[in-house]
Amino acid sequence: MQLNKIIISVILFTCTIFSQVTDKTYSITTELGLGYSRFITTMDYNDLNKNGFEGTVRVMWNPEHLLSIGLETGYQYLYSIDISNYSTEFGTTGFSASMYTVPILPVFAMKITPNIKLSAGSGMYLLYNAGNIFGDDIVSNQISIGYMAGASYTYPINNSISIGGEIQYAYISKLQDQTISIKFLFIYDLFRY
Repeated sequence: MQLNKIIISVILFTCTIFSQVTDKTYSITTELGLGYSRFITTMDYNDLNKNGFEGTVRVMWNPEHLLSIGLETGYQYLYSIDISNYSTEFGTTGFSASMYTVPILPVFAMKITPNIKLSAGSGMYLLYNAGNIFGDDIVSNQISIGYMAGASYTYPINNSISIGGEIQYAYISKLQDQTISIKFLFIYDLFRY
């Protein structure tokens, strides 16, 4: 019994004397996403191109808990249309239009497993429209609210770099339309503390 008390006392004493190694569990990461985007709309034109490019940049603060917070922005192509003989009440003309958006979204993310993460965010979408009808250029910009949700799988290459993929859904309320995108992800730890 006396020996057990001595062993426990030695262990407690050494734990208080020697400093413990602290694990750096907080990090700030940059996530770059590049991929394909599909615009889902009720617009009914045969010549409507709903396929495009999406590129996103996300900066995330990752504490030791499962929930991370950050900010996402980027570029998302929505649609384009080019019709050579468009009939209107004023006559027949060529018609072209396109739209892309720049999202600015606060994002929350949660790791389900070490490699799988769910994310969601809500904020504003800056909508940029350009078109041409009857030889006149038309340009307009709008702001819309909206939200996004996504799931990603990443694989660590080393302590600072991970690669993977993400599928993301977005809803833009001004248009009452959605997008679905599939992106390649590159994640880099800016620093840990």
